[in-house]
Amino acid sequence: MFGFLDALKLGAGLAAGLVVYHLYAVSIGYPSAAREARAGYVLESEKAASDALVKKLQRDIILGQQIREQADKEAEQLDIQEQKRRAADEKAIADDKGDGPLVTADDLRWLDSVRKSR
Repeated sequence: MFGFLDALKLGAGLAAGLVVYHLYAVSIGYPSAAREARAGYVLESEKAASDALVKKLQRDIILGQQIREQADKEAEQLDIQEQKRRAADEKAIADDKGDGPLVTADDLRWLDSVRKSR
């Protein structure tokens, strides 16, 4: 009833069916494998983008710190110059022998306002 040749034909048919299915799946690119590959690629690209953003923010923070330090140094230099100028003005007032016009504190305030308006 069911002989050796029948079993051989059945096995050959099954093998041929698997080969045809495999060729079909390869020709359309294994949709599940492609989907998984795309999902992995999306995760990798999102990670790369977030890493790049973190690096950019770190560079911005370092740049901001450098700018702040530069501004602090410039402000300190301006304070030193202002102190020297005030000391020179006070010395000029102290050295005044009274033989010329009298320089008062009001005159210094007026001079400061003129300097700041420029």
